[in-house]
Amino acid sequence: MYKAVIVDDERWIVEGIKAGVRWEKYGFRVVGEAENGQEGLRLIETLRPDFVLTDIKMPLFNGLELIKKGKDLSPHTYFAVLSGHAEFAYAQKALNYGTFGYCLKPFEIEEIEALLSKLSQTLKNRSQPGSSSGFQELYDILCSGNEKLMADELAAAGMPMRDGLPVTPIILHGYSPTSLNIPHIFFRMNKRRIGCLVYSSQVESLLHSLGNSDNTLEYSVGVGTSSACPSELEGALEAASIAAYGMFSTGKGGIYRPASASASPIESILTELTGALAQKDRVQFMSVMDSCRSLFHRYTLTIKDAYLIFNTVMYLFTREGVQTQSRFLEGYDQLFYDYGCSDDMIDYLVKHTLNYFSDELSSRIAHVSHNRIKEMLRYIHNHFNQEISIQSLSERFYLSPTYLSQLFKKEVGENFVEYLSRLRIQYACKLLRETDMTISQIGEKCGFNDYFYFTRIFKRLNGMTPTQYRESQ
Repeated sequence: MYKAVIVDDERWIVEGIKAGVRWEKYGFRVVGEAENGQEGLRLIETLRPDFVLTDIKMPLFNGLELIKKGKDLSPHTYFAVLSGHAEFAYAQKALNYGTFGYCLKPFEIEEIEALLSKLSQTLKNRSQPGSSSGFQELYDILCSGNEKLMADELAAAGMPMRDGLPVTPIILHGYSPTSLNIPHIFFRMNKRRIGCLVYSSQVESLLHSLGNSDNTLEYSVGVGTSSACPSELEGALEAASIAAYGMFSTGKGGIYRPASASASPIESILTELTGALAQKDRVQFMSVMDSCRSLFHRYTLTIKDAYLIFNTVMYLFTREGVQTQSRFLEGYDQLFYDYGCSDDMIDYLVKHTLNYFSDELSSRIAHVSHNRIKEMLRYIHNHFNQEISIQSLSERFYLSPTYLSQLFKKEVGENFVEYLSRLRIQYACKLLRETDMTISQIGEKCGFNDYFYFTRIFKRLNGMTPTQYRESQ
């Protein structure tokens, strides 16, 4: 039986997990429990368990500290974390420490059992003779944070780290080379990803042997930073790991190096997303999504940013009380597996949030029979603040301008210009009520380039000027 330890400062959670989870079915036995990180660390040192399930926020020191210190004491122990929705940023950081996964509170027993099922298979594979256990265990050691153990392991493998002889981690995603003609150490990260350590002076030779670095490869390669001592290696490995998901960002295979963290606009993006969802502002939401799409294509945003964007939207949905079938992602690999590329993830978020933002669109589409007009209405609702005309729509949806105008009026009940103007003015009313933007700024944000034309259309549809409307509210 595999040994398991539970660490959580809420006694009822510990008892619920012990009683509700079918530990023995998956080959586990709970051998210890603790109410804070310090007690948990003592259990790890004494029991050397195969698995530790720990809370994030606890007295004395938190779950992240427990994982880092626990890996020093017991490098072969697997960790998973429990966290609330508001703590998913901590859980994401825990993944960087090499955790096996995490479960969100309020958790479901099935979720923990699914994690145990996967872990049981991993432990079984590690113990089977003739398996690639050493291949996998090296990765565990590299993620352990135990500098002495890392140095000893690399020296034993024939690649000692010292000044003047730095090494560079390289991650291969979707490709397994048969052999390399330069000194190297392989380690497996999962079924799709293989890591490689090479002396930094040999990096370009290795990349040349893998293929050209012009992003025409069908697989993705991540190159980490150069490290001359074990304390730097974990960060270099994380950088390579994220870079290896470059194909997720751009949609193209190739060789990727770490993106500049200082150039990432992720903080402002998350702030804008929070505001758009709080105000149910679909126009702002679509603007952020379109901006993200372009930034991913340029590799300004990485899969780490995608993970934060996705989980932020899911968290804000949960906070607003929206019933959704979506689950928080457990890590980068699940994000890549579920969506494949940033475009597909963004398309999912746009579609997933449709009903949350626009009841009118749903009711409009319900009364439209022509599929092309349904697609057109979705496009108009997502981009009505941009330059849209009958001509641009006819080119996008492959219909002649005359036929499109007639079909739109027949299906929707009003002509295109009237429909577009009404959408823009409805949005202007929302901004007048909920923001302190100037009238001119609101007109531009709604798609009107002419201030006087905006105020004239607003008065025609509302019977008052934008200033009078704001005062009345």
